[in-house]
Amino acid sequence: MSICHSAFNHDLLVQPIISVSSRNEVTHALKQRSAGVSQGSSFTISCSIQSQYPGGSFQLSFTSSNITYSYTQLAINHSAHFLFPAAEPTHSGNYSCVYSVYVFNHNFSSESHLLTLTVSDPIVFIIRTSVLLLSLLLFISMIYCRHKTTRGQPTVRQKNVKLDYYRQGVGEDGGGVEEEQEEAAL
Repeated sequence: MSICHSAFNHDLLVQPIISVSSRNEVTHALKQRSAGVSQGSSFTISCSIQSQYPGGSFQLSFTSSNITYSYTQLAINHSAHFLFPAAEPTHSGNYSCVYSVYVFNHNFSSESHLLTLTVSDPIVFIIRTSVLLLSLLLFISMIYCRHKTTRGQPTVRQKNVKLDYYRQGVGEDGGGVEEEQEEAAL
């Protein structure tokens, strides 16, 4: 009976979707399994599932290096939203959703994949952005100055050119071209 129950459980429910959103960004965990939020900002972790059965509940599980928490909410329209009013470094860790529903006199459940959340200090982001912008400004200034100093100056190309004495009016023996022409005529 337990083998059939296990196989039936797998076919009965699909895997829930976990995502995190904040004022600044929305990251769906379908494509990315990690997300970041700024310290102090509010964020929401949402759990949802495509289920043909009404009701059920979502349990949001959180684990970090030394802490484990879980929060439970009833599923409303096959989803639940867990609000965190101010992100703190202690909120960094792994989150997953477990959807549970009571159907056919049995409890069935399905778990999402892990979502890794990182809470970052906004000051670090501001410093990194400022350094990047200043570097870009310096690079553009260098290109502009180089262009301005070389503008209007011809490009110098050096070639190995053998002097053509005849075109300069000097013969091979050092005499003039006219002298060589006179000697050739005699």
